[in-house]
Amino acid sequence: MWRIIDISGDGYHICVKNNNLSVLKDNEEKLHANFLDINCVILHGNSITYTNSAIQKCIQNKIPIVFCDKTHTPAGMLLPYFNIAEYGKRLEIQLSASQPIQKQAWKQIITEKLTNQAACLASFSKSDNKHLQLLELAKEVKTGDNTFREGIGAKVYFGELFSNFYRNNKNEDIINSSLNYGYAVLRSSIARAVVACGLNPAIGVFHSKNKNPFCLVDDLIEPLRPMVDYVIKSQYYDFIKEKILTPALKKILVSITEKNLFFENSGYSFIAGLQKYVQSYLAYISKQQGQITFPQLFYDIKI
Repeated sequence: MWRIIDISGDGYHICVKNNNLSVLKDNEEKLHANFLDINCVILHGNSITYTNSAIQKCIQNKIPIVFCDKTHTPAGMLLPYFNIAEYGKRLEIQLSASQPIQKQAWKQIITEKLTNQAACLASFSKSDNKHLQLLELAKEVKTGDNTFREGIGAKVYFGELFSNFYRNNKNEDIINSSLNYGYAVLRSSIARAVVACGLNPAIGVFHSKNKNPFCLVDDLIEPLRPMVDYVIKSQYYDFIKEKILTPALKKILVSITEKNLFFENSGYSFIAGLQKYVQSYLAYISKQQGQITFPQLFYDIKI
């Protein structure tokens, strides 16, 4: 099983011991993990130290390292250097993707996102028909989503899912903090899949390349965000009784990486499923297939 290594607090030291990742505090080992079992490493704290060999081992094993600020919001991510034989060819494919192909890709991504949001709502809302409104918005998405169906849908979706909730990135409440952390876990997993498939994460179809070196990751994450939303909503009362993200809540959020992703009734591990999704995106922009194949999310679709 893939492990998310979350190190929160000060005074930790990360090193390599017996060819495994070792985390020490006050010279006492607190955590020991085989690099082959690690999905990503998430760091929160002002005085976490690490050896160069630990960083090298993470890079060699294609393990993203996510650095968070004092509000636990991701501030940066370290990824391995591109090291596959066809990287140059795939870079050329990414750079040569035409504007119509990029806009059609974004249309497919937003349509899938709205559909998944509708399915998530339908899993919880027994009497309200807000999910039907999201399905109508999904049908209305135009090339490049130039009528902003995504933004309209987000207002409907979050207001219904968490009862008049306002979504932001500022960690002002436990739900926003939990969403931000869950999305960071998901984002690092997608970043790993993108690099494993030989794609450059800075070359996407919608998010700006000027300020974001991971815009492809942030494009591809959109249809999968409802997985995090679903996990939080399904254990809503466990979350709202806390004021800050606790280790127990983080464990619940990390559990998404233990789920299988499905493609036409065939199940894949979370990491393998993400790689299949990224490969489908590559096949689409290289004109090898007519549509992006999206994974079916793990919750029951009741729409």
